[in-house]
Amino acid sequence: MNWWLYPEQDEFKEDYPYLAVFILYVIVVIIGIAVRAVTWPGNKHVDLDFLAQSVVIPVVFLTGFVQMWSVVYHGMRHYMETRLLIAARQEYKVVSFARGNITLAGWSVLTPPKATKELALRMLKLEGEFPLAAKMPLKIELEESFDFTRAGQAVSRVLEPMAGKLSRYQQIEALVWVRGGDESFSDELLRVLERSAIATKKITFLPECPDYTQVTEWINLSKSYVVQRLLICVDLHSDEEASKQMENVTALLFTNDYVKTEGEKPVYLYQPMTGVNDVESKVPVYLRTETVSKPKLLWYTGLSRTEKYPLLEVLDENKVVPDRLELEASLGERSAGYQWLMLALAADAVMYGQGDQLVAASAQNHFAMAALSSRLTCQPDYPEEKRYTLPWQAGGIGGLMLFFGLMLIIASVGEAGKTLSGWFITIMAVLLIGLFLGMGTLFTLYYGDKAYEHMGM
Repeated sequence: MNWWLYPEQDEFKEDYPYLAVFILYVIVVIIGIAVRAVTWPGNKHVDLDFLAQSVVIPVVFLTGFVQMWSVVYHGMRHYMETRLLIAARQEYKVVSFARGNITLAGWSVLTPPKATKELALRMLKLEGEFPLAAKMPLKIELEESFDFTRAGQAVSRVLEPMAGKLSRYQQIEALVWVRGGDESFSDELLRVLERSAIATKKITFLPECPDYTQVTEWINLSKSYVVQRLLICVDLHSDEEASKQMENVTALLFTNDYVKTEGEKPVYLYQPMTGVNDVESKVPVYLRTETVSKPKLLWYTGLSRTEKYPLLEVLDENKVVPDRLELEASLGERSAGYQWLMLALAADAVMYGQGDQLVAASAQNHFAMAALSSRLTCQPDYPEEKRYTLPWQAGGIGGLMLFFGLMLIIASVGEAGKTLSGWFITIMAVLLIGLFLGMGTLFTLYYGDKAYEHMGM
């Protein structure tokens, strides 16, 4: 999806000169009556012919000419309304895509102990105090085991709180990323899952930490299939490695087949905007989609200066998301797993009644943004074409009026009892109505094509 919208289009101002046209009709009727009164035979009674020749015929012809003149007016309206419709349908396309979602049915995080217990509550300053990054413990304390590696132990601990929830899903596919790990960890994960009585039909090892495009794939897949994906990110460093990154393990369950339990509310993760290189131009488009109405907090990690400051500036200009929280300021140097840890923490914030949340992350200068909420935002209505007079309609009416006017003249001045040939009437109808209807059609096509051309389509 290319996240862009047209600039705001001007509405058509209906400034048709109704008063001037009305005055013109009055003048034509007065002149018609005056002229016919002067030329009316003195020995003839005033009858319907007088009314037809002095009022009806001039009005019919005038209506035809007015409609001919109006073709240009209606053409300009068609041009502007077409532009508005093109812009509205592009916005519908982006908004409906952005409001696609998947349920974050469960999540669990494992981080260093002590100060990081109930991590989200502390970072939100709802409970306890949270140390600065310099004082943050970086290493997760794990016991030595002959059965599992350190990564396997970490996964076992992070899945323990989720075991009951995961047991309610039968078609789970697990995806796992382990810093410095390889395919062999899939076998170890299978043993961890079996010990926790968690059934999975497939395990996929990811060689690199995934980004939010993975979520986009699942949302798109959920339109046709049942999606149950357990994503596990094991962001540990080796014992020999000196790191300023806080170790973290995150497990997240994504599904479009949410099994609801009493007292539990789902968290909806909306379509992420991914692969963005120009934050300043794309974020306003994302905000206009209004996947969530009033996001309260922005969580962000891994943003470069050219992403961070334009993002904050755009949010300030739009007066949205008053609170912002940078993970590196709390947890230490950026780590690949932070983007998924951040997603779990934002989901905690939603569950703690802290309103809708935004998350923003960047990897290899590709910015991504997503929204989480406990409320489901409805899809927009498809923009329909407005009903208004088109140039071909004005041309057709004009041609019809001229044909009727011609027939009235022939009928009023022709010899009594003499009828017109059916072929003559048919030919005149085709010539007059067809000519002006065709002219109006050309104007309709011309202005419509110009609208598409000027909108770059």
